[in-house]
Amino acid sequence: MTPVDEIKNRLDIVEVIGGYIKLKKAGKDYKAHCPFHKEKNPSFFVSPSKQIWHCFSCQNGGDIFSFVEKIEGIEFVDALRILAQKAGVPLKREDPKLRSQRTVLYEICSEAAEFFQKELEKDKAVQDYLKNRGLSPNTIKEFKIGYAPDSWDALFNHFTELGHKPDDIEKAGFIVKKENERRTSNVGQRNYYDRFRGRIMFPLADLNGQIVGFSGRIFGKEDEKKAKYVNSPDTLIYNKSQIIFGMDKAKAEIRKKNECITVEGQFDLIMAHQAGTKNTVATSGTALTANHLQIIKRYTENLVFSFDADTGGEGATKKAIGLAQQFDFNIKVVVLPKEEKDPAELIKKSPQMWQKALENTKPIMDFYFDNTFSKYPQALSVENKREIAKELLYPIKNINNTVEQAHWVQLLASKLKMEERGIIEALRKIKAREEGQADITPEPEIYKKSRIKDLEEYLLGLILKYTHYLKHVNEELDTVQLSIAEFKNILGKIKTEKEFSADENQIINYLTFKIEHCNLEEEKVLDEIKCCIKELRMNNLKEKLREIALDVREAEEKKEKEKAKNLTQKFLKLSQQLNEINN
Repeated sequence: MTPVDEIKNRLDIVEVIGGYIKLKKAGKDYKAHCPFHKEKNPSFFVSPSKQIWHCFSCQNGGDIFSFVEKIEGIEFVDALRILAQKAGVPLKREDPKLRSQRTVLYEICSEAAEFFQKELEKDKAVQDYLKNRGLSPNTIKEFKIGYAPDSWDALFNHFTELGHKPDDIEKAGFIVKKENERRTSNVGQRNYYDRFRGRIMFPLADLNGQIVGFSGRIFGKEDEKKAKYVNSPDTLIYNKSQIIFGMDKAKAEIRKKNECITVEGQFDLIMAHQAGTKNTVATSGTALTANHLQIIKRYTENLVFSFDADTGGEGATKKAIGLAQQFDFNIKVVVLPKEEKDPAELIKKSPQMWQKALENTKPIMDFYFDNTFSKYPQALSVENKREIAKELLYPIKNINNTVEQAHWVQLLASKLKMEERGIIEALRKIKAREEGQADITPEPEIYKKSRIKDLEEYLLGLILKYTHYLKHVNEELDTVQLSIAEFKNILGKIKTEKEFSADENQIINYLTFKIEHCNLEEEKVLDEIKCCIKELRMNNLKEKLREIALDVREAEEKKEKEKAKNLTQKFLKLSQQLNEINN
């Protein structure tokens, strides 16, 4: 029996493919969404009786070898090595057909892990540091954590003693070739120096548990000139956009619990696994990518992000969540207590508190709404509304499901006391801008052209140009609420005779310049001012009526009868005022 036949005889295709994607029983076969193209309905089938797979949509198919080749992006010889190891079938190490460049790099990475582990066993200070971080000896051993000594050539010398060529060691990412201008007495006359020096080493493995690279954390006193983390460069076997730290250990538990917890750092992940949360993964050396999400989706559609309450939803995490929304993940977040800066610290303090935090996860949109509105007072100003919309429109835009998106649009409109069409229009503009359509970037607020803003510009310009008419309309002006903050400030300073700032003077020059070119007869100025005030008062009342109508609907939905009654009375009173002004 050949090695290929023996591997096929020992391995079940359902088990092998099920290690990569989530399979569901379908009669005598199994089905799944095809991992090789995007589809809504599963057309990928696996036959355990025939030990083959086939996608009836993209027409790809074959045996376990062709599947591993395609999903890993490797050649047959490397698929043979992976499946042979899984099946426990020995292959001759020096067989020229098997000793590909990839095989050499895998071997070097494995030997590097052993070297780093032995170096850790020699260094009591690093051992004490890991112990103080909360890691047990069994955990350190399980994750093959090691230490790269603070030497320019310790690893290089070790590899050359084992007979590896410098070119192969460099291709594996462990040494850096010197440039002539960078030669120093510290490095000596060698042409290479070790990439990792004086660092705690975390091996990075592919889905099959093969070590393909490393992430090294600086040990000892941190130096601003040195990066806190140094990661392996991309190599023939390591691509940071494809590798998820801990996925090889987490994938079975992710499928079992149908949920993947994502944390940021290596210590966070390792402590989470130590605490029993073995369905946890972390990115290493890069933000969460589309490739990472495609890998996770093979095992589950439920994704939990863990981040600090003070930084939740900011920066890279916010982008990662937005990307995950576009992949139709069901997303939740776990927010840590404010006194704990990361999951590792919380778990070290109390694994029970970590479990409790995981039990109290929030759906992502609930979290965004609660977190955003908590920053602002209940009585929202125009500026507050603008900032809230700025924070929430992008998460809403990223929702692919139209029904779910419509729900959050309706809720945001209700909370901001505005009409849904305004939110929908803002979403349309964001989408158009991202798709590279005509430039629709909003102009500065004071120059936006709408009927109301034009009126406010015109009114303020008239008052600035003909200040002596102000005494005739002072009381009426007090009933008008200008929507633009800069206009409010200028009007207030006109009344109190305070000095204007340089920016305000620029606005004043712009507004008075416009009035000077209106060719308006002075005897008509007062009537124009009163007409503007009347229309703005009517608009203010209409806005208040819209807000109250939304409040009435909310009160009725919550069955708050007394509140709904009072709001209705207020609505009728304002309606009467509007009629009086209009007449």
